[in-house]
Amino acid sequence: MANLMQQKITLQQKKAKLIMDEVNLKIKERKMRTRRLIEMGGLVAKAKLDHLSTNTLFGAIVSLKETLTQHPNVQDQLDYNR
Repeated sequence: MANLMQQKITLQQKKAKLIMDEVNLKIKERKMRTRRLIEMGGLVAKAKLDHLSTNTLFGAIVSLKETLTQHPNVQDQLDYNR
């Protein structure tokens, strides 16, 4: 009976550790996403586009995406120049 209780406690500890690992992973993912968003904002500022409204910037980015999608050779050329 004592062995069974010890196994139960061990399993509960493992479960708690898995939950904590999952929480820590979510925090790490959120921090990585936040960092990436800040970097993107920095690129907008470096390009001196930070005075534009968010709607204008969004429209320009969507337009760029459509151009790159419609003309894959442009994307290939951009990748080649890296």
